[in-house]
Amino acid sequence: MAWNDFGELASGIFVNEFDEDTDFATLSEISGWFSQNLGELNTVIFTSFSGSGNGVIQPKRFGLEESGIFQKLYLKHFYRKKARKVLKGIDSSVDFISIREGDTAITRTNKNEIAKTYRILAKDAEEELEKHVYAYNFYKAEPRQVAGDEVRIGPTGSV
Repeated sequence: MAWNDFGELASGIFVNEFDEDTDFATLSEISGWFSQNLGELNTVIFTSFSGSGNGVIQPKRFGLEESGIFQKLYLKHFYRKKARKVLKGIDSSVDFISIREGDTAITRTNKNEIAKTYRILAKDAEEELEKHVYAYNFYKAEPRQVAGDEVRIGPTGSV
């Protein structure tokens, strides 16, 4: 895979969140998600980034704040998808959680609890995302209109 902005974002998730475990996701899957969901980032933080064919994000104002928000957006979607997959498997699973006979016990993983855990992780990621988006939009927001006393006119009459 060619190294690019999406690859760098994916690497951050793959190494720091998933401990390079391909059972969660591969670098190319994560990078592909980033390239396909750049529009969602734009919608959330009111920007107009675009990805070129080689995975380079344009314009080059994409900084640490945008990267952090985009990664949190990925994690929110990732955990929701994992919860859906677990819940999908519950429909066709056996009803027992634990069976005992004498000294022998068979215990199955409670998929409902796993799904709840993923939903909690998704909710936590969403709350963290909302905090970061609010701070980003509050502190990075540019005024849509400038009028009144705060306007300074330069020597040539320009604003």
